[in-house]
Amino acid sequence: MYPARPRLPVLAPRLPGNSPPVVERPSVKEHTEQEWDARRGLIHALYIGDNRKLNEIMAIMETKYGFAATEQMYKKRFKKWNIRKRSYRKASDVAKAASDSSTTASPSTTSTSSSSTEAAQQGADDDVEVITRTELPTTTTTGLDLVPMPNFRPLADLELILNGVMSWSSVKLESYRIASDPMSQYLAAPNQPPMQDSRTMYRTFELVFDLWSYGKGDLAGMAARKGFYVMEFVLTEEHPDLLWHMLDTIYDMIDRGHLQLLGMFLRHALVLARRRFPESYPLIRILQQLLVCDYQTENGRQFICYLLRQAWLRNVDLLADHIKKSTSQEFWLYEQLIWDGRTRLRRNNGLANKRELMYEGLENLVQHEEQPLETDSNLEKLRADALILEFTQMDLGDREKAEQMALDLLDTNQFGLGPLSAARFHAYARKMLARIFESKEDWDQVEENLKSAIHMREAAHGTSSNLRVIRDMWVLAAYYQKVGKLENALQVAQDAITRAQQYLRDLPRCD
Repeated sequence: MYPARPRLPVLAPRLPGNSPPVVERPSVKEHTEQEWDARRGLIHALYIGDNRKLNEIMAIMETKYGFAATEQMYKKRFKKWNIRKRSYRKASDVAKAASDSSTTASPSTTSTSSSSTEAAQQGADDDVEVITRTELPTTTTTGLDLVPMPNFRPLADLELILNGVMSWSSVKLESYRIASDPMSQYLAAPNQPPMQDSRTMYRTFELVFDLWSYGKGDLAGMAARKGFYVMEFVLTEEHPDLLWHMLDTIYDMIDRGHLQLLGMFLRHALVLARRRFPESYPLIRILQQLLVCDYQTENGRQFICYLLRQAWLRNVDLLADHIKKSTSQEFWLYEQLIWDGRTRLRRNNGLANKRELMYEGLENLVQHEEQPLETDSNLEKLRADALILEFTQMDLGDREKAEQMALDLLDTNQFGLGPLSAARFHAYARKMLARIFESKEDWDQVEENLKSAIHMREAAHGTSSNLRVIRDMWVLAAYYQKVGKLENALQVAQDAITRAQQYLRDLPRCD
């Protein structure tokens, strides 16, 4: 067993009376009739009363209420309950009357006919009925307080955050063109990742949480210092990923209850951003508003997490639209959706519904002749192949197809392993195979592939104490604990902690 966790130094204490947030998300299962019926009113209120999309409902039910189910399960239940989505359309005369009124009228229930085109525009929602209305209700009328409706200005102004985030994404998608993004630089020299890589910043703060969970508060504090140090370099480059990795970090701090660390992060980021950008810059406005939000109450924290989640779901649609016109240089766009889609903020984003679009875009990235392994061109192919593998396995759940893709990726890297970046993709393929063998309960193969992934990751980075190596070791330790090999789990975890100490040695001194 793991040793008892000592009382930790005060790095980011929880609020009095707060129990630690649950880290593990509920797994999808076939729920009983009683379980569905118990949540019927809540689901109806979200779908009809709040007029939410199905992917939003799935995310809210899982993250807030611990009820995980697939899209098909929901659609089957909607059909059984005869729940129909209604599309509200303003009539010009009703709109005029509404503008003269100081109160919001409730939706009318008078049905009107709709063309097949109008029905088709409703997307995945079935049985669409169009009714004339005056104004969409801003709160649910069922009496369920699903999302705290703030009555004071700081929380009410969170809509400014949502608008600011969308403005950032839209502007960056339209104007940003890159020949070499941070990941390209990282793959070219994986043992010296660029400090400007915002993904590295996010992973560094993940190390804070991992060390904290193992009772290593002093090391967690050092990792936090390094995260702040990396942030200084991240904010010198306006890559489109910058804001989203910052929001990932903020969401995790709220979700895990590290509120003191969150306050330090927001204040430090705001100071750094003001040194580089004008006061009207979107990032500064977003940070300013987040800094004055309500983090002291559970409702306040839930509302902020909910709002950030809605911003991401909207961004998924925005990125998917941009995929149709993206160029082969825009790997970062797919990485934001696929590789970064596993962060706590971005999980279950409904990407499987865009299967054809994603496959077409990903395949377009590799439409070039085969090149020798050491060329940049071939590194791009490895990068695209890994993205296709990740999407197939993690979003579509096609394990059989993903297994063959992983084996093909290994074959590409067999001869002498090529440059260091090829070893990095070898490690990635091994991790994906480990997940597949875990689903088959082939535990020997799981262990072998995870160990091989760590070995190849060490080769890729030229060191045993790289941040990515340490992350893979946490995965191996968790596997050992799951199968009951507790001594092995403890040994690997302690080894990872030792490597984390080495990783944090190069922190700049505080004078």
